[in-house]
Amino acid sequence: MTGLLTPRLPAGITLPEPLDRAWAWMEAQGFGLTNEHGYFLTPYPGDRQLGVVFSPGESLSGWFEPGEPGHDDLVPLGEIAGDGSWCLLWNDAGTARFVVLGSDGEAFLLADSAIDFLRLIAIGYNGIPYADLLTEPSEDEESVAALAPFRAWVEAEFGVEVPDHWHTADPDPFDTWISALKD
Repeated sequence: MTGLLTPRLPAGITLPEPLDRAWAWMEAQGFGLTNEHGYFLTPYPGDRQLGVVFSPGESLSGWFEPGEPGHDDLVPLGEIAGDGSWCLLWNDAGTARFVVLGSDGEAFLLADSAIDFLRLIAIGYNGIPYADLLTEPSEDEESVAALAPFRAWVEAEFGVEVPDHWHTADPDPFDTWISALKD
């Protein structure tokens, strides 16, 4: 995944090392898939969408076009919900943060660091199209179970705890940034 995404990164953006380690773990588990649509990588086995689906082939089309302000501060990482919502790396004045651009126009912060992003993914939300879904534990038992090996890996690899639910930012800095660019 890293090798496919790195050549597409805007100048000045690098992939955080914890994300690279997580993708390497996923690939070592055999969770990658290549088909006629490209390469896809998940933190869980099988071909059902039970959470995030990473893909180096995503674009910002519909939100930002090349050359527009903000375009070179965002790197699409994959789908965060089955409705087409994306998770992205946001270069926030030199700090790598992780965000969502939702299919219905939502824009919100997921995590302030790569390790927190991985902790969030490991909870087992089936999809995160709206920020308010994060304030409660995942209700999808299949997704929670499918992500159990990844959750254990994240906790052991980074010496952190994966909570049963997440938190939201209020006010949300990413939503504020998007609103300023789009107004």
